[in-house]
Amino acid sequence: MSALILLTVFGIIVLYLGFANNKTILAPVAITGLLITIFLSIKDWNLGSKYFHDMMIIDNFSIAFNVSMVIITILIFLFGVNYYKRMEHYVAEQYALMIFALTGAFLMTSFSNLIMLFLGIEILSIPLYILAGGKKTSFRSNEASFKYFLLGSFATAFFLFGIALVYGASATFYLPEIKTYIAQFNGQLPPMLMVGLLFILIGVSFKVAVAPFHFWSPDVYEGSPTLVTAFMATVVKTAGFAAFYRLLGMGLLPLPAPLEKTLWVMTMLSLLVGNLAALRQTNFKRLLAYSAIVNTGFMMLAMLSQHDSSASVLLYYTFVYSLATVPLFIIFIYMKRASSGLEELTIFRGLYKQKPWMAVFMTIFLMSLAGLPPTAGFLAKYRVFVLSISRGYLAISIFAIVMAIIGVYYYFYVLREAFSESDNPNPIEISRLNSALIVVCGVAVLLLGLFVWSVPI
Repeated sequence: MSALILLTVFGIIVLYLGFANNKTILAPVAITGLLITIFLSIKDWNLGSKYFHDMMIIDNFSIAFNVSMVIITILIFLFGVNYYKRMEHYVAEQYALMIFALTGAFLMTSFSNLIMLFLGIEILSIPLYILAGGKKTSFRSNEASFKYFLLGSFATAFFLFGIALVYGASATFYLPEIKTYIAQFNGQLPPMLMVGLLFILIGVSFKVAVAPFHFWSPDVYEGSPTLVTAFMATVVKTAGFAAFYRLLGMGLLPLPAPLEKTLWVMTMLSLLVGNLAALRQTNFKRLLAYSAIVNTGFMMLAMLSQHDSSASVLLYYTFVYSLATVPLFIIFIYMKRASSGLEELTIFRGLYKQKPWMAVFMTIFLMSLAGLPPTAGFLAKYRVFVLSISRGYLAISIFAIVMAIIGVYYYFYVLREAFSESDNPNPIEISRLNSALIVVCGVAVLLLGLFVWSVPI
């Protein structure tokens, strides 16, 4: 709990530092707060503390996911040192809003009450609505913000209506009590309870962009400032799946057959629709958006294959996915600057000739997203497949493997551009800090692909 309080305090401090008109102190202060947050979080390991009449539970599960999200946020802030140099105004607000969104993510990993989950989702979402429109003079950024806010509000309405129906049927917001109430019906739930659970699942599915509730994702990814997109694709997705897993495991499983089949259909749709749409993309940010939808399908597969190791597999997958995604967005930023603001895949042409090391690390990151050895992404997908097959889900596992093979094509299409010759390559200028961070992320992706680590959560 002290980590959550400290994070909130540092968010306020960073916000007020904006009055100093000194951008150079923002990132160091924010990163210092995040490092202290990691220390305080780890101190709570194995304690299992409960707060607010058991509405929040700070256990190993929440701590592991919180530390993972903070590490990725630190990476984003380090990359942001150079990214925000070109912004003259509202830089402090950008850092502060991401920290406030992170506090919402902390609530989403720690709830044991539906009201606390709702608060966490809204504290996470509202700063993101603002951040998506961070480029005030950009039509696409304003459109992304408006679309995200409008569709997010609809999803929230579904979620709240679902909570109301579940409370009306069970007379409780607490997940363990809801689970006990559901178990007494042996799968034959009253209609009001069934509809309430369905609406809750729809609301959470929107937050993690599971098909068919994914339509907002490509447009918001494309229109948002790139660093914000990186935050959405990594930290927000990790928080969403941690909340989804906790919701199912603590309160809703075993699901009635119709709802369970619905989630499996959504999993298959995410894999299929994401891949088919990605094959047609020429915009890099939209390509990564559809790639994120595909990876959402793999995360759903890990989550629905309920096992003692499911949480650890999901943590590993979300972390290595984030570790490869953030530096890809940073490489994209520099290629975009060198190409006068273009975002097409062709901007990577000639990268190997100019910056061979950057092309090599870009290859590592894309191979990790594709799930190819010797990267961590391969081990992540392998662990998901082993888990799902061991639980008897052979058919959907084979389908997921086929979808993973199809996904290799569009990742290697980007690499083909990077290793092609360019008639008139534009000079690429990258700071030493960002160069070092890309190398660190690349080495980490390779090292994590050499062994399987499992956190007891």
